Amino acid sequence: MNSATGPDGLPASLLKRIATSIAPNITTILNHSLSCSAFPNSWKKANITPIWKGKGSKVDVGNYRPISVTPIIARLFERFCAKQLSTYCEAHQIIPVQQFGFRPKSSCELALLHALDHWIKDIDSGRFVGALLIDLSKAFDSVSHQLLINDLADIGCTPPTVNWFLNYLSNRVQKVVDPRNNTSWSLVTKGVPQGSCLSPLLFNIFLRNLPVATQSNVIQYADDITDYLSDSNPFLVAKGLEASFNRIKEYCITRELNINATKTQCILFKIPNKKLPEDFEIVIDGLAIKPSQSVKLLGVTLDQHLSFNDHIYNVTKKCHGLIGLLASAAPYLSKDLLRLAYIALIRSHLEYSSAIFASATPTQLQRLEVIQKISSRVICSAPRDAHAAPLLQSLSLLPLEARRRSHITSLVQTILSGNCHPAFKGLFNLTPEGMITNKEKSRIKYGRRRFSIYARDLLNSTQTVPFNPTSNC
Repeated sequence: MNSATGPDGLPASLLKRIATSIAPNITTILNHSLSCSAFPNSWKKANITPIWKGKGSKVDVGNYRPISVTPIIARLFERFCAKQLSTYCEAHQIIPVQQFGFRPKSSCELALLHALDHWIKDIDSGRFVGALLIDLSKAFDSVSHQLLINDLADIGCTPPTVNWFLNYLSNRVQKVVDPRNNTSWSLVTKGVPQGSCLSPLLFNIFLRNLPVATQSNVIQYADDITDYLSDSNPFLVAKGLEASFNRIKEYCITRELNINATKTQCILFKIPNKKLPEDFEIVIDGLAIKPSQSVKLLGVTLDQHLSFNDHIYNVTKKCHGLIGLLASAAPYLSKDLLRLAYIALIRSHLEYSSAIFASATPTQLQRLEVIQKISSRVICSAPRDAHAAPLLQSLSLLPLEARRRSHITSLVQTILSGNCHPAFKGLFNLTPEGMITNKEKSRIKYGRRRFSIYARDLLNSTQTVPFNPTSNC
């Protein structure tokens, strides 16, 4: 246990050492809390640690995320409750298929794969695809407790359960903890505590009706909302996105949430030979927004042609800086520690959402391999012109292409087994001969970039034995 200590001052290391002694008493407290629909007041206190979001001025307090550090035992209790509530929501299909954030069998990568498969299909059909990246202001901190309690009752939670959550949310207090100065305790009247494993699920329940209420094409990842639509006429795309934005805004008002129009981004995806009118813009809340050349969505940079050139450029640029740090540490660390540092700090960037850009050009993908080769020379203290293949073999580092193929195979396996996000169920089928099939086709070469097509063709072209969706990768 390596969790931060909460307001009660009980460190995780101490609780771990005495766990067997206090477990029966803690169990009694937790069961009593559930049976009496009461959450201990001492567990409602939270130390707030401001975490910079990684963008914007560090002087602006609005660019910090307030993370609530509650007592460790409270967090363990919340984890048990979150697991039960999550199981209930999955069994009763409470969370919409458009929501990918903080739910089982889901990830940022799957959200992007689902979105891009639709977008590239529309582009392949000769359409423009417009997307609005909508920014909700302090969404987790703006959740109305009363509306959330009503939602829990609406999804079928029993009265004792609803009363427990009402008590859990009521009379919470928090203070900002700073090495130089601590604030006084303040009462929390809105929002769900960021840092709690219950909060993302409660937020998903709170925002579950957005797709139905707005009748919009949306991809959600917790409070990240991407609205999109397509048409052969770019001006009809703009008109549709404006109307869709207004519907989403109206829904958010009913939920007491605010959209920050100034931070909302727009991008129009298209094939390279299609020209975008110079006067194209989208007007939302009286603001004229010009389409961006590229946007960052869930950690991946998407350019208007979905070539992933910008994403791979940004990743390799960042990794070159990290290689410098690796080289600085090389005289002081063993080869094994340097290898671990590379895997944790550099390869993790090279492989983040790797199935997304697997259809990029070989030239672009080779730039990622170069980063691994340079890293292997640093780890092995080899000259810059040393052949990298034997170094990579000695370090047991597979080529990134082989790891991507294995990763894509694993994704297809989970989809075939049905153990996947509901948006992917039925995407692939298996023939008696062990071949992967579906009805997806491409009109032009561009359409082959779809995950549903390139993953199918990749697995079928590399199989030497019948495909088995239950085998381990």
